[in-house]
Amino acid sequence: MSMQPAIPSLRTRLHSVGRVQRSVVAALMFIVLTTGLLGLVLHRGGHASNLTDIQNLVVLENPDLIPVDSWDPMIAALDWLHERPGENVYDGVFFKQHVKFQYPVTSLLPLEAMKALGVLDLHAFSRINLLLVLATAAGMAILVLEMAAWLRLPGARDDRATQLLLGGFGFAATLCFYPVLKAFSLGQVQVWLNAAFVFACIALLRDRRMLCGALLGASSLMKPQMSLFLAWALVRGDWRMAAGWAAVVVPGVALATLLYGFAPMVDYLDVLLFIGRHGESYHVNQTVNGLVNRLLHNGNNLDWSADSFAPYHPAVHAATQISGLAFVAVGLLWRRRDRGAERIVAFTVAGVCFTVGSPVAWVHHFGILLPAFALAFLILMEPGARRSATAPAVLATVLAVAYFLAGNLLFWPLNALADTPLNILQSYLFLATLMLLALLYRLAGWHDRAALPPWSGAEAGGTDLTPSTLTATTLTPATPAEPPAVEEPPLFVDLDGTLLKTDLLYESLFGLIKAQPWAALLVPLWLAGGKARLKAELARRVEIDPASLVYNPAVLERLEAERSRGRRLVLATAAHHRYADAIARHLGLFDQVLASNDGVNLKAGRKCEAIRAQVPSGVFDYIGNDEADFAIWRAARRGVAVNASSAVIRHAATLCPLETIATPGRPRLLLILRALRLHQWLKNLLVFVPLLAGNKLGEVGPTLQAMAAFLAFGLCASSIYVLNDLLDLPADRRHPRKRRRPFASGELPLDLGLSLIPGLLLASVAVAVLALPPLFLAALAAYAGSSLFYNLFAKNRVIWDVMLLAGLYSLRVLGGATATAIVPSFWLLAFSMFLFLSLAMVKRYSEMDSMLKLGLGQAEGRGYLTADMPVLQSIGVSAGFLSVLVMALYINSPEVGRVYDRPEALWIVCPLLLFWIGRVWLQTHRGLMHDDPVVFAARDKWSIAIGLVCAVALALGRA
Repeated sequence: MSMQPAIPSLRTRLHSVGRVQRSVVAALMFIVLTTGLLGLVLHRGGHASNLTDIQNLVVLENPDLIPVDSWDPMIAALDWLHERPGENVYDGVFFKQHVKFQYPVTSLLPLEAMKALGVLDLHAFSRINLLLVLATAAGMAILVLEMAAWLRLPGARDDRATQLLLGGFGFAATLCFYPVLKAFSLGQVQVWLNAAFVFACIALLRDRRMLCGALLGASSLMKPQMSLFLAWALVRGDWRMAAGWAAVVVPGVALATLLYGFAPMVDYLDVLLFIGRHGESYHVNQTVNGLVNRLLHNGNNLDWSADSFAPYHPAVHAATQISGLAFVAVGLLWRRRDRGAERIVAFTVAGVCFTVGSPVAWVHHFGILLPAFALAFLILMEPGARRSATAPAVLATVLAVAYFLAGNLLFWPLNALADTPLNILQSYLFLATLMLLALLYRLAGWHDRAALPPWSGAEAGGTDLTPSTLTATTLTPATPAEPPAVEEPPLFVDLDGTLLKTDLLYESLFGLIKAQPWAALLVPLWLAGGKARLKAELARRVEIDPASLVYNPAVLERLEAERSRGRRLVLATAAHHRYADAIARHLGLFDQVLASNDGVNLKAGRKCEAIRAQVPSGVFDYIGNDEADFAIWRAARRGVAVNASSAVIRHAATLCPLETIATPGRPRLLLILRALRLHQWLKNLLVFVPLLAGNKLGEVGPTLQAMAAFLAFGLCASSIYVLNDLLDLPADRRHPRKRRRPFASGELPLDLGLSLIPGLLLASVAVAVLALPPLFLAALAAYAGSSLFYNLFAKNRVIWDVMLLAGLYSLRVLGGATATAIVPSFWLLAFSMFLFLSLAMVKRYSEMDSMLKLGLGQAEGRGYLTADMPVLQSIGVSAGFLSVLVMALYINSPEVGRVYDRPEALWIVCPLLLFWIGRVWLQTHRGLMHDDPVVFAARDKWSIAIGLVCAVALALGRA
């Protein structure tokens, strides 16, 4: 057999390996030479440099070099907590002693362990930090190798010389990188965070997502901004990473609470707020806060102060908040739909954004840039990307400049500009970070256009999908197919997001939370065993009615047409086979089903292998919808993309001839706003009731606080509404009006809802923490907890549900009282209780009336029967009239004179309320009431008129 065809391939490969080796050697020489030459120049001028800090790695025992930057304030805080248990450590250490203890008390847990072992001294910290710096360097060597293998760089997997060069490059670059060196020289806990982040990157590339989350959780105990990675994981639906994070943080917080109490956790918020308002002008602070402080000459930017911060400046505060939100948004949302190892790009960018988006980020905090620099360098060498001839050289130059700025100490010449408008150059590391982010954005596009590897069981890390391990069900379609005139290859059809406008994994998850809330606590354990196990456990516990699901009509029409032409149709899905088989039998269109079983999650490469096993010829067509289908489209003869994003369509079109099916829909933003039910925020106007009753409406301070409470309750309520929609999917789809809700109709993906819930809740808590008293946070927590209890346990319990609904209305009133520091009177609480109970009964009566018109005896998910309607009406009318009686008694009481000068003007309110309650119940009895009486009142002209007259009467009473 001739070997000639293999020679060009071998030569090409050797050339590619040589190109990678030459690039790595050139980069290594650039780093070493710039570090050495710049260090020598600065040393001769009597200035510090990277070489100074490299020396500090070796000269460990010199007492003058014992680092104390983090350890001194942490030890001071630890001593305070031991000497004054129960007192506010942040008030005593941070605010009064002016010791910059800027960490949560959970950061003291390692010090407690060292103290218990008798090794709590600075020499021990230095040795630990030295080991962690070396571990970081070794980790970077491993990470560079892992990234190179993932990017399929020639020689990265099988050439020993290339591997040694790549590993040596990662190790040497770390030990020459100034932020890493400076963190050690200062004695910074950032050394620990650098090591944790590097190994978290390795864990992510190796699909050890629980380990990745655990490392990030350990970092969060030290520095709170690392907690943003929990939101990062939740936004991407990465429950294994979130579970790993919680497995470390929850015990850590519990242990810190046991040792120091819960109060320090709350007190720490004062420190964060203070730093956010002030920041640091000192030139080493490389954030927007530092840049703007220096531009405005707001504080001394040349001399470090160990006991003070920059003065407050509103422009600095505004710039800090806006830039912080922008960086966090980019970190959380960029490339949200990436899967698997592809997430490493977004992960490294998130680490950079969460750091630079903080109010204060010193130079030594930027050790977290190293993985991002390594990734950018390796993508420049990635084979298969389409790029112009000059682009790599230009971007390589940009990368080299950014690394030179970030990796070296350059303050000495630039600090001469401190008092000039050019002091913006003192933020050279911040500018280098922006260059790196822009570069990664460009290179990510290159990487997306690069040719993906052929899928095989070994490369995909998958299971050998032989018939013994594959769940394949052969079906007899309800409608026999006509023999085809021309034999066409089989058509394989995806299920979630393609044939269905929903996702069965999330459908079953929400079904479990609804039916067995306590069993849902086991989800992280199931997920730790892999997605296949999670799907199997959910399928065992949750039944899904195929008739209640939302199908894509355009896809159904296409399949029916293909079926009528005699084509073989196969449902190929990552959903569990119990669900897939039931859906296939319900539709009667498919000849066979390929689906996940208890041991194999049939997705991406594994699905491709399963399809190939069923098609000996290797010729087939495929209908899919997202990135997970790239592997199948690459192997398919033709592809169809259903409601896919433009990025997916662009890439899929490079893999095979592609057809698209797009279902017209409303704009995503409008759908999200509808899911938030902003009209329900009208209920939150109840927070202004204490202001009205206390005659303080219009006073600037209380009114602004009430507005903040309105916003906090609105965000919290919207998160509960989203949760309610997700838990009630089957019932809503059978409801004549609720079936048009965005999640029930399939217009919004369910994973988006799962991201909205914590996002809205965190935003609500942020408003409460930043703008309102601590007691309001307790009222907000009571509201959120009661709403959760209502949705999970009480919604189908008779009487309990309406009592809780009435209580939720009253909690809004109490929330307004806590926000404005106005003590609510007995009369107000009694009036609210009866009135809101009446409105809750209106809501239930209206639902039962709708069921009666549909010929049903009971609403799904409710404990009431249509036969109960007379009882509900009796209770509701009585409660409404009792609220009017309370109002009349209040008007006749001595207390009314303390607030109103002319209480007789209030008597008009009583007949108006009687009229309104009677009219509401009459409309309800006639079937003219909206499901929610608040929505009805906001649209009803009589209700608006009565409200205006009552407001005038209250104003006259005070005149």
